[in-house]
Amino acid sequence: MSSGAPIENVPSQNAPIQNAPIQHMPDNFSPPPVIDPAFIDVSSPDDARVSFRNTDLEAVIPVLRARFPNVDPLYFTKIFRGTIAAEGLVWLDVDRQDATPPDFYNLAHLLYCFEVYGQVVCIMAQPQGIEHELELQRALTEHRLRVLKLARMATFDSLNEWHKAVLSEQFRDGQDKVPGWREKRPQLEAMLKRQM
Repeated sequence: MSSGAPIENVPSQNAPIQNAPIQHMPDNFSPPPVIDPAFIDVSSPDDARVSFRNTDLEAVIPVLRARFPNVDPLYFTKIFRGTIAAEGLVWLDVDRQDATPPDFYNLAHLLYCFEVYGQVVCIMAQPQGIEHELELQRALTEHRLRVLKLARMATFDSLNEWHKAVLSEQFRDGQDKVPGWREKRPQLEAMLKRQM
């Protein structure tokens, strides 16, 4: 086993995952808060997952741990398997200190957690090739822009519920499937309530 590189020398997202060194945790590492299992669905085994079919989880976990050392690896596994609940993305907030029932408290927090999630998804999608990863990143950006545009008209509570519904559908259909992130999902528009 190698001594590993300091956290600052983490390979870029474009570096091959299979050659990534195992990183050691810094001495000042504090573990994430206790997880409430009610927010995590553990029912789907690996052979039933619809995302990341070409990704070796054991090879990608060290890269994710180096990039996000304060995120519990359980969440990486749940994202990989597609079993994390939409509400569970709040646990990707690397600065979160409490263990209260999770929810996004404002638009910036929702987008912050989604950005961490998007980076995790792109790292997990790397074995599909750089072209797919770039298209996936573009599709995730289009989704973030859609959320920002809707935020100008919809109440945050309704936008939050809409976003969780979109995430739930995408988790079911395949997180690394580009067309799903670009889909408008008109069947969910009734969830959005206008600001007064």
